Amino acid sequence: MNTRLALAVLLLAATAQAVEVVGPAEVEPGTPGVCVTEMDGGEVVEIPLTVIGTVGPWTPEGEMVLVRLEDERFRHTGIIAGMSGSPVYVDGRLLGALAFGWSFSKEPIGGVTPFVRMETLADDAEVQPNAAAGRPPLVTMMEAQENNGLGALLTGWLLPETGSETRGLPVAVTASGGWSPTGGDWLAESWRRLGWVSVPGGSTEGPVEGELEPGAMIAAVMVEGDAVLAAGGTVTEVRGDEVWAFGHPFLGFGGFRLPMARAQVVAVMPSQASSFKFFSVGESIGSFVSDRSRGIWGRLGEEARMVPITVRVDGRGFEFRSVRHASLTPFLVAYVAQSSQASRGRLFGDQTISARLELRYGGHPPVVYEEIFASGDAPAQLAAIAAALTAYLENSVFDVPELVAVVIDLATEERLRGARLVEVLPQRRVVRPGEQLPVRLRFQPYRAEEFTRELSIEVPSGLPDGRLDLVVADGASWSLYDLGMRPLRPGSFADEVRLINSLLPTTAVVMAFERQQPGVALPGGSMAMPPSLVVQLRGGLGAGLETTSYSVVGKIVERTETPVSGAERIELQVRSERPLGRPEVR
Repeated sequence: MNTRLALAVLLLAATAQAVEVVGPAEVEPGTPGVCVTEMDGGEVVEIPLTVIGTVGPWTPEGEMVLVRLEDERFRHTGIIAGMSGSPVYVDGRLLGALAFGWSFSKEPIGGVTPFVRMETLADDAEVQPNAAAGRPPLVTMMEAQENNGLGALLTGWLLPETGSETRGLPVAVTASGGWSPTGGDWLAESWRRLGWVSVPGGSTEGPVEGELEPGAMIAAVMVEGDAVLAAGGTVTEVRGDEVWAFGHPFLGFGGFRLPMARAQVVAVMPSQASSFKFFSVGESIGSFVSDRSRGIWGRLGEEARMVPITVRVDGRGFEFRSVRHASLTPFLVAYVAQSSQASRGRLFGDQTISARLELRYGGHPPVVYEEIFASGDAPAQLAAIAAALTAYLENSVFDVPELVAVVIDLATEERLRGARLVEVLPQRRVVRPGEQLPVRLRFQPYRAEEFTRELSIEVPSGLPDGRLDLVVADGASWSLYDLGMRPLRPGSFADEVRLINSLLPTTAVVMAFERQQPGVALPGGSMAMPPSLVVQLRGGLGAGLETTSYSVVGKIVERTETPVSGAERIELQVRSERPLGRPEVR
């Protein structure tokens, strides 16, 4: 934050006198008033209006005052996204914030949140640890990724629909370069659920001129740096270093810190669906700390800690800073990843993206996930898994340490690259403990001639005679299978870090020996044990006991240059000795 600017704003705000407030019960229908808001070119104007009446409450203290704007221009625009928070005065007294409007309405009728309700926002400003309830298991997330449904899973979990709630005006969200999720993208659905309207814009060099006063444009900043993502609204009231705005929730996340920046309206865009304000965002001047159903509130001069995010695309680096919130940060990670790819001018069509995601938490080794995505929607798949792994850790049931940094490295090719495992040929089906088993793998690449690869795996010593299964799979398929067959119950945040770090990419080939052997899942891992003991434990612990059916008795992992897909299980027989007088059959 620019120190000189912040001090100037604080000094200016300290001289502001609290205006007299009027409650909705004191205002009669037909009473004239004015709405103050910033319009084209940053001009703050007074718009005549007439009070229609009060409706509600739908919830305790949830009433809304209906007003009609008596200005001809609003018959073309309706209530404008970005006007949220515009103060409404009656007889020189503050009634509240213009906060509600309705798409395709034939008259400029809006809803006002009474300021007597907004005043209490300061009472609920304590920042609390946050986490979204009902975190899906990691195996569920990976299954959704396999089925190309991970984005929908995240949206449903972190941003559940609230259809019964009265929605405020659409939130005008400016995105640098005008990029925003479109079409059937899962990020586009998340924006819809958040009630955001995408507005081309960005940041300005230095401070935005103009006083921070009721009616001025203000922004809640989510991402800053090489891209800016900020929600624009209007200041309702300023008292000393306190600022009230919006009149409806921005995100409804309660108490958490969000940078506050002065903004400036460039122009108003009329639209039949939802008119909006083009605006630019200046330097941070404070922090919003309360985001609730009746508006947002914050203080000038306070700083919100941000998470550094680095994205490198084909050697070109971008630097961002994101707010930290368990539900919001995953979407912001996805947004900066996908918007960085958009800088290359291509988000759709056949392509291959080699990705490396690194999350750095204080006091823990880096969380590293590597994968190659080859499809027509590879950028969306990458964005989804980056969001999912961030959400999994940020919503941990354990104490989550400081998120020090996020680093995403991407290398792109405008072609599809990959191969399918079509055949697994072990040299023999009867094996002895301690010997090497050569295995021939046959692959069919995309639009190329098939190739083979020879691998060898050692049969573990001491195995009893009987069935032994050889499982061959690409790394991602093996990780998903292993998570389902041998569930790991994390007993700490460190266990969750290790769990993610154990995930293998499709550029790995796994060959493993499995034996049918019961066991139980324990905090930090699983353990094979005799069937009788498993039965005893199940009787004592009930249905909450997670059991396993197969144990891994040997495994090798080989890396490949090309991503592969496929899995196969082959039944072998272990024979430690040959019967006397009979030749060995292989």
